[in-house]
Amino acid sequence: MAAMKHVIVTGAGGGIGSALVGDLREDGYVVTGIDASVESSERLQDRFPGVTAFHADVTQSSEVDRAVEQAMDAHGVPHGLVNLAGDNRLKPLEDITDNDWHHLVDANLSSAFYLCRAVMPRMREAGGGRVINTSSIFGVRGVNNDAAYAAAKAGVVGLTRALATEFGPAQVTVNAIAPVVVLTERVKKMPKEHLDKQLSTIPLGRFSTERDVNATIQFLLSDGGSFYTGQTFSPNGGDTMP
Repeated sequence: MAAMKHVIVTGAGGGIGSALVGDLREDGYVVTGIDASVESSERLQDRFPGVTAFHADVTQSSEVDRAVEQAMDAHGVPHGLVNLAGDNRLKPLEDITDNDWHHLVDANLSSAFYLCRAVMPRMREAGGGRVINTSSIFGVRGVNNDAAYAAAKAGVVGLTRALATEFGPAQVTVNAIAPVVVLTERVKKMPKEHLDKQLSTIPLGRFSTERDVNATIQFLLSDGGSFYTGQTFSPNGGDTMP
């Protein structure tokens, strides 16, 4: 019997991340979740027996390196890396502080870079792998009062394309997902005016769900996703049509 494939998921304690952990377990993967706190990691393991979880501040490269080494000590070099960790702060340009800027770039872009740097050379040595980074519809088309977040998410697309080129010969695929607003519990707390405006741009008339996003990730991790790299997949209900 072939060994079960290992997938590392960051932001695993969030709404999308915890749902993805459950979906990947059902698909037969061995899953390591990485989240920001001890408590969220423990909740993840309680909810999904058999899942390994570690806590790490993914904006700190030393903590990323530690968590990745723990994950590989437990389950070996991963078949997949899914970078879901991120954050947002809605503010107009003149209200974005230096702290806001650095926090959002670190949470959304630097974190993906640190994880890729820690994992992808090992995938290359192992003969291949799959990496999925999380951008956003706002990194593709922009949005009011979200400049720092949009810039960081656009950076994720550039990082993805560069690494796809660099690691393609080693059969390591690298893609990004750029979902429209995902209606998690956290998103529901955003200003109604902001959410109503975003909903008005979606022809299908609804926000995306965890399932919409995770189905895309599951495809990219599967055998069917083996010939896709350097691309940005956007489950967005038609939001980016001209």
